[in-house]
Amino acid sequence: MRIMNFMRKFVPLLLLLLLILFVFHAWFLPGLLSTFDFLYYSPNMMKEAYLNLYAWDWHISFDGFARFFSPYSWIFPLIFTPQVLLGKYLGIDWSVIERIAYLYPYLFLMLLSPIYLIKYFFPKNRFFLLAVLVFSFNTYSLLLAGGEVFLALAYALAPIIFVLFIKQTSKKSLMLSFIIGIVLSLQIMFDPRITYVTLFAIGLFLFFVICHLLYRKKVRTVLDILFYVLFIPGFVTVLLQAFWLIPTILYGKNPVETLGSAYSASEAAKYFSFAKFENTISLLHPNWPENIFGKIYFMRWEFLFLPIIAFSSLIFFDKKNKKDAYFILYFALLALIGSFFAKGVNDPFGYVYVWMFDYFPGFIMFRDPTKWYLIIALSYSILIPFTVWKTYELLKQQNKFLTKFKNTVFSLQNIFVVLVILVWLFTIRQTLFGQLNGMFKITSVPKEYLRLDMFLSSQPEYFRTVWYPSRQHFGYYSENHPEISTQVLFNIYDDKKLFNKFSNLTTKRLLEEASIKYVIVPYDSEKEIFLTDRRYDESKYQKIINGLEKITWLKPISMPSNCALYSTNCIFGKIAVFAVQHPKDHFWSSASHLNIHYSYINPTKYIVTVANVKKGDRLIFSESFDSHWIAIINSSNSKVVSSKYNGEFTSFILPQRGNYRLEVTYTPQSWVNVGEWISLVSFILIAGSLFISVLKVKILD
Repeated sequence: MRIMNFMRKFVPLLLLLLLILFVFHAWFLPGLLSTFDFLYYSPNMMKEAYLNLYAWDWHISFDGFARFFSPYSWIFPLIFTPQVLLGKYLGIDWSVIERIAYLYPYLFLMLLSPIYLIKYFFPKNRFFLLAVLVFSFNTYSLLLAGGEVFLALAYALAPIIFVLFIKQTSKKSLMLSFIIGIVLSLQIMFDPRITYVTLFAIGLFLFFVICHLLYRKKVRTVLDILFYVLFIPGFVTVLLQAFWLIPTILYGKNPVETLGSAYSASEAAKYFSFAKFENTISLLHPNWPENIFGKIYFMRWEFLFLPIIAFSSLIFFDKKNKKDAYFILYFALLALIGSFFAKGVNDPFGYVYVWMFDYFPGFIMFRDPTKWYLIIALSYSILIPFTVWKTYELLKQQNKFLTKFKNTVFSLQNIFVVLVILVWLFTIRQTLFGQLNGMFKITSVPKEYLRLDMFLSSQPEYFRTVWYPSRQHFGYYSENHPEISTQVLFNIYDDKKLFNKFSNLTTKRLLEEASIKYVIVPYDSEKEIFLTDRRYDESKYQKIINGLEKITWLKPISMPSNCALYSTNCIFGKIAVFAVQHPKDHFWSSASHLNIHYSYINPTKYIVTVANVKKGDRLIFSESFDSHWIAIINSSNSKVVSSKYNGEFTSFILPQRGNYRLEVTYTPQSWVNVGEWISLVSFILIAGSLFISVLKVKILD
């Protein structure tokens, strides 16, 4: 009996830990982990990182140029802080930083979070470790962990946030409200879409709770719930997110709509609705296992067992235990709603999703409906262990005819549990056989990109690079040398149309005025860019190089096609580099008599000295036009408003002749500064209150 008790307590946990080590073994080995959807920062890139947040940044790339960035800066503290503290100051390699800052915290959360969830709702369920298997080892969560790590972290936080909100409906603690606000803010910084889905699940639960309380005429309790569960956590979250909320609200633009129709039109939702209802209710991601965009696989029969097991929990509906019954009904309903939304515009009733995308607040964020897989996984991590638990108890009671085995590992109930686990592992067998790529495989930065990194970072003057057709994720960029993708720049993804657009003289002028110094054709080492029918196509790469060689206003710097003849042309290996002959500086003018010198202070502030000015001369700033850029003439303290130049860039018409200095600033930065201080002070006060509260409890104990 002692051996049996030991096995029941520790063997399942040991096996789960072995599964984690087996699946994520690459995370414990030396070497870089990187994908197209995750980050890579070289030492030179980390040298230019900073902790300050700015309202103007080039990372959005609506059309390749910088824009008002605050609505999208919620994630930047999580990106820049590890870079600066660990990379810039301590000199730690990115392959180590990514593990410390992101990957190991994810492993901790993926183990803790589902256990916390099931232990809250069903503390007596001995099969609580199954919740980890269901929530953290399904096709959706594994694809997130294999590429979209920030999404995976937001996903892993969801069960904890869910339980904290539900717990607060009965506890009503001010300190717990503060904790909820902090954790919710962290999830928003990982991914606000996952936060929206999490809050939807919480809101549905609260709706039923409040309706029940109102039916029993407990209005005071409802008001307490609204105050402690919604108002205080919401207020704390707003304070902590003030660094981007304040400038976004004052600027007055919908962040998603500013991304363009590719993100905000209902046609985008139709295009991205890859999953069908049979996929979603079976917790099968449509791109499993290769995770190739747009490659949809047939339905697999083994996944049909998952909804059968999950919804079999309704068979064990016990009217005597109303609390458990309500929980099961709720999670069953939540699973159905999640399955309906995750299929997007596909049948049945796909028009409902289209209507919600167009009109329901916040739904415009979900052009990719698969984010709703979260609440399916959340529900199944409760329903499936519940079914296994109740079936185990039932078989144990009915196991009289196998008395010889009823108290051994070969008992009928134990065999049932093992079969369920084997079925689940069979659904993710590609993971066990090492067939997943992305963050599950060690990679390395090709030497070509290391050389390009040194070449670009060693040049102190400002310039941009344009990558044709798009940047490879090892490619160097910085604040001083931003990158642009030709596909994004022209919003053209057809190869022939893109080359025709790129090769004309109008484009030559645009590149020069945009301060673009180099045109780069990437070495597609990861086989992600040059694809035909989702397979790597070397001929597309070679065709682009051959075409660019014929453009007379481009000067070849490094040509892979000439490697056999001229070794000097091979310094970047298979990366082709062309120089634009006459690129403009960051500040320039068409007036030849005008002398310009400028100093970079930060992305939202420059000091520009102009000499030999004639009234009416135009100073051109090669950034996207935004009326919030202004120039202050220091000598007279007069303001020069910005105007659009050539349909694209910001410019200033100088109002007086002579020599003087201009302070060029982006005014929304003042809103960001205010928001930063509000967020920082709020965090210090809230964290301090929590610390004092914990200290008081320990002293009293």
